[in-house]
Amino acid sequence: MLHRLLLLTLVFICSFTLFAQNTIEETTLDELKITSKKKKKIKKYKIDGLNPEFQVLSKDNFFITKYDDLPKGKILSTTFYFNTWAPNLLNSLNDEFKTNYKDVDLGILVYEMKKDGTLGKIVSDCEVKFTVKKEHKGELKIDISSIDFPEDSFFLGMKVLSECNADEGNFFIRICESEKTFSYETFLPNEKSKDKSVVLAQQPFALKTILEIEQ
Repeated sequence: MLHRLLLLTLVFICSFTLFAQNTIEETTLDELKITSKKKKKIKKYKIDGLNPEFQVLSKDNFFITKYDDLPKGKILSTTFYFNTWAPNLLNSLNDEFKTNYKDVDLGILVYEMKKDGTLGKIVSDCEVKFTVKKEHKGELKIDISSIDFPEDSFFLGMKVLSECNADEGNFFIRICESEKTFSYETFLPNEKSKDKSVVLAQQPFALKTILEIEQ
């Protein structure tokens, strides 16, 4: 009887030891799976220039810049700049130059780029919207992670959605001279003009930009 009791005790101890060992191994494997995940890094792609310029737009006009040779990864956000120091300084120095800031609604535009570097098919037509408040001055970060960007190269910019008059100085977009890229701008026909066609003009300027790219 004593031998049988000792045998049962030994079996119980061995079973408990194996259970504990399996539990430890499972826990260790789970921990290894968690710690083995690499942290994704954010890379910033910037466009800026030495000579600050600014752009004014009216309703339905747009301004888009060419982006290429970007780092690989998922584009999360873009930062544009509005109502910066240049127009505010001119407003204080020149009586003929006036700002009349108002809230302006805009939409993000994305176009494909053809092999020859010209404008291709539209990818995103103002699905992402944002507002530049009349009191806003400086950078504005916009979440564009929902847009499926073409690989390697594309055009990105903005279109004015709300009532806005470029001649009234309702808002100003910060642009810059850039040797590595260029932009397209639309010119809508004047109300009094007989020619109602929309003009698409290439400009040697770029939107001052910071793209955040997840890698």
